[in-house]
Amino acid sequence: MTSDEFRAALDALGLTQGGAARLLGVDERTSRRWANGERDVPPPAQRFLRYLIATGRSGEYALRKLAIGQS
Repeated sequence: MTSDEFRAALDALGLTQGGAARLLGVDERTSRRWANGERDVPPPAQRFLRYLIATGRSGEYALRKLAIGQS
């Protein structure tokens, strides 16, 4: 996944870089580095973002679902 593809995925999911960082469990700087092409997006993160897009889920939906088990 290129930096352009990462940014497009975030746009498709309605996520900011900060929202993507929370969703993927990384620091906001890491998300920025992926978006700027300074670092490669790890394959598991790529697959998860693509899965959300393919299933028509939003980033907000995923954040809500993942927060259910957290207290």
